[in-house]
Amino acid sequence: MGDSFELELVRVREDSRRPQANGKSRTVVRVRVLEAGPKGFVLEWQQGATAFDNPEIVKNPIAAAAANAVKDMSIEAILGSDGEYVGLRNQAEVAGKLQSMLDGMLSSIGKQLQDPSQRQTVETLARRLMSPEFLLSAAASDVQTYFGLHGAVLVKGKSVETPIQQPSPLGSGTVPATFRVTLESLDAHQAYLSSDTAYDPRALAALTKQLAAQAAPGATSTPLSTVEMTDSGRYIYNRAFGLMNEVAITRRIVAGEGATRVDGREIRLLTRPNR
Repeated sequence: MGDSFELELVRVREDSRRPQANGKSRTVVRVRVLEAGPKGFVLEWQQGATAFDNPEIVKNPIAAAAANAVKDMSIEAILGSDGEYVGLRNQAEVAGKLQSMLDGMLSSIGKQLQDPSQRQTVETLARRLMSPEFLLSAAASDVQTYFGLHGAVLVKGKSVETPIQQPSPLGSGTVPATFRVTLESLDAHQAYLSSDTAYDPRALAALTKQLAAQAAPGATSTPLSTVEMTDSGRYIYNRAFGLMNEVAITRRIVAGEGATRVDGREIRLLTRPNR
């Protein structure tokens, strides 16, 4: 209890359909151990402001508001005895703040749309995509990513596979996938790991149809593009004080005739734990 450290969260986006929105953002996260005992830990996870390298993103008030939605919000994460993520202790508080953020964002969008029917359509779709379940999942996503492999038992050179359920990008439900992690190498100081996640193609096809129906209700059915989605990860674990020096996850989405989107997320340890 009382240990604290800082992380750097970097996000990268490359979208072949919207190259003007490509860019990188950087956020510093401050972590403090509120409770520690034989049964686990409680961490305060607090993100600072997000800085963008693409001025076009900064000019968009909606995008900027979404990126800074959790700025200075105190997220209290519960970890098990091996340091694995369990859940949020202040879930109700976080959910309320995120809902207020969403209401403010939709109010801002509404002021920019003159047509009442268009305004209603956009709000209905946004609330469906950004359900309370989705918002909570998004708020805890970075904590889960950073501590996701804690407690795993691995043997050098061997892979471990497990079925998982990933949050749906449509705001509710999950997508079945297979997660595989490999302990590539280790020395006295660090361990190097890699991972890949393969998503069920049938589930992705169903999601594509669902999204099309939500975006254009009642529209004439047309052939839909095939969507492929994969995640790959690399990890450097510091064996001296039990934290990841670096976590890097890259999601690649390919749809239709060459349309590609890459979302990268890197979490780096900036300062070692201190009291």
